[in-house]
Amino acid sequence: MVECRMGEPPNPPELAQAIAAMLTGRDEQTALLRELVAQGRAPQPGHHHQPPAPGYPEFLATQPPLFHKADEPLEADSWHRTIESKFTLHPYSDGDKAGLAAQQLRGPARTWWENHVAMFPADTRFTWAQFKDAFRAHHIPAGVIRRKLTEFLALKQGNSSVLQYSQAFNTLAQYAGYHVDTDEKKQACFRQGLNSKLQDRLAMVKFDTFSELVNGAIIQEDAHLAHKAEKKRKAPAAGFSSSAPQRFRLVQSGLQRAPF
Repeated sequence: MVECRMGEPPNPPELAQAIAAMLTGRDEQTALLRELVAQGRAPQPGHHHQPPAPGYPEFLATQPPLFHKADEPLEADSWHRTIESKFTLHPYSDGDKAGLAAQQLRGPARTWWENHVAMFPADTRFTWAQFKDAFRAHHIPAGVIRRKLTEFLALKQGNSSVLQYSQAFNTLAQYAGYHVDTDEKKQACFRQGLNSKLQDRLAMVKFDTFSELVNGAIIQEDAHLAHKAEKKRKAPAAGFSSSAPQRFRLVQSGLQRAPF
């Protein structure tokens, strides 16, 4: 009967084969590593995998608007500002932004861009600043900007509500440049356009921000409208009492039959 003894070392031929296999595997790994280093693909200590650069699919996922043409310069300006805001959602390179924006052009706008590109060498890569300058020069002429500035400086509340006035003010303010480049200047321009009653009510009130000024003007407007409504509600009673003497005189003169 053969006794089984556990843990006995392999006999010399088996040990030699095991050592040879280990050495062969190490040599193969070393050769592979050298090949990867030569190809620039070897993993580096502390190296983290970088995500791929964002492209058009990522840009399209932000739902950028299309642009065909602008009946008003404000529409073209709004489009290019919206596109610019989309670029903040991913780390796009400056060289990619112009190409991504151009993909959203359609119709007349696309024709304009193709004609513009045709004036440069075929391999020209436009920066975002170059795209913006060309786009604004064509769709938002300098003469129109001056016209909008004139409209802003002449803007008055008139019969509009404070909310309507503030909306028109903010729309035109983007063309006002240094006239509104600080919150203090913006408040001063806004006050000058308010109607005289609101200017008087707000003359001694100082607001920390433009938004607070607009809110304060709305509150004062609501108070003024409520006061007018209250006066109008009481007006019929006063009108009735004032008409009584006249009716009495008509009765006395015989022109109106007196009631029994």
